[in-house]
Amino acid sequence: MKINQKHMERMMRQMGMNMSDINAEEVIIRTPEKDIIISNPKVSKITVMGEEMFQITGEVSEREREDI
Repeated sequence: MKINQKHMERMMRQMGMNMSDINAEEVIIRTPEKDIIISNPKVSKITVMGEEMFQITGEVSEREREDI
């Protein structure tokens, strides 16, 4: 089943959802143990009822954190 993009966007607006793309070159998620690096990311910002969420897809790699 194929979904029409304009129809999907209209339904999302009716439910109070707003989605926008963010032009990003790289995303880094820092944890106490390691950094998660996402290269060539596709980042979408989704706002629902005042709450912001981010959806990120791309090439994932990890590196250990070094103590300075």
